[in-house]
Amino acid sequence: MYILYNILLFILLIVYIPVILYKKIKGSFNKDIKERLGFPDSKELPKTDNRKVIWVHAVSVGETAAAEPVVSLLKEKHPEYNIVFSTVTETGQNMARQIINYDSLIYFPLDFSFSVHSSLQKINPDLVVIMETELWPNFIHRAHRQGTKIILVNGRISDQSYKRYKYLGPFLSDMLDKIDIFSMQSPRDVEYITRLGADADRVMNSGNTKFDRKYEKCDSQQKKELYSEFKISPDQPVWVVGSTHPDEEKQLLPVYKKVKSEFPNLIMILAPRHIRRIDEIERLYQNQGLPVIKRSEIEERNKQQVILLDTIGELAQIYALGDLTFVGGSLVEKGGHNILEPLIQERPVFFGPHMFNFKNNTRLVLEYGAGIQISDTEELTEKMLYYLKNPEELSRMTDNIAHMFRDNEGAAQKNCQLIQRLLEQRKDS
Repeated sequence: MYILYNILLFILLIVYIPVILYKKIKGSFNKDIKERLGFPDSKELPKTDNRKVIWVHAVSVGETAAAEPVVSLLKEKHPEYNIVFSTVTETGQNMARQIINYDSLIYFPLDFSFSVHSSLQKINPDLVVIMETELWPNFIHRAHRQGTKIILVNGRISDQSYKRYKYLGPFLSDMLDKIDIFSMQSPRDVEYITRLGADADRVMNSGNTKFDRKYEKCDSQQKKELYSEFKISPDQPVWVVGSTHPDEEKQLLPVYKKVKSEFPNLIMILAPRHIRRIDEIERLYQNQGLPVIKRSEIEERNKQQVILLDTIGELAQIYALGDLTFVGGSLVEKGGHNILEPLIQERPVFFGPHMFNFKNNTRLVLEYGAGIQISDTEELTEKMLYYLKNPEELSRMTDNIAHMFRDNEGAAQKNCQLIQRLLEQRKDS
């Protein structure tokens, strides 16, 4: 199976070669491509004498956020270890620069045998921490063969992923056998990873580390400054919409128009999942007769009541302005996004029916009454109008949010204890 897997990757490499050549011709063949091919700059890597290295890997923004409290505790409890942090995406790199206390930041190597072998040889980690479910066969195989301990932290298996993984059969079981500990987010995730072949003795439910993040919560002064910067009056209702995907902006148009007909001063702040779509969304809303302005042009705002967030890293705080918030990827079948972000700012959250990538968070939010799941835009309109007309209900939900966070802290500490166990095993081996 590994031979077949590597043959497939070789074919993909051939397809990828034109991209490499294009970047080289354009002069952008640097950190990105080199590190993906397994050649991190040795000058940027920490000294690896005595194998004192922990490699933490997170795919993108969400996984990086989940890693932050774990890395912070590791730096506090194990200052003798260097932290090498890797991501797959550029947005993940940007997020890591803002919140992760790393010693080195690199791009994760493509899962070719030669690239993962080269990266692992250069970094030489005692332990690899894989956030959530980044299961790369060659990387895991090589790390295990090298004697590196491996832990899956904040592990989660969606219903769709479970169905896909089942087809891998013995190949997946062999890969899972090389992971020392599976620290999963919920009992359902424990059940799924065990059914897929993980040894039950190495699987445990430790909770979600995102509840332990020290988020930058807007205080009253910061919120006042945001109101001033966005030229919004504190008595104006604000609807913050985050992480939308194609077609969702179109679905949300009539919702905004209907609610605005009863609350004429309603401000909508919309942040698409991918900033490159800003111009497309701007045209869509302007064609519907809605004046739009981009966040980067906010100083010129006059009467535009739709603001498009075209910056990175601000959404988490912007949620604090929302009387109502909505998290996208949930009206279309994308599986949703992190509904904890608006809750951090004590803003009740609305989201659609498609939350299969965040089932545990969804369950908790609904159990605690910290948010509202709607089936379609008609119900969203109805619920938004209800809560704007009944602000005391919003206050009740805010109290529920505080209870939810208090009850679910501690996952980062549990994971650090598991990591400690593996580090001790590594020293004894």
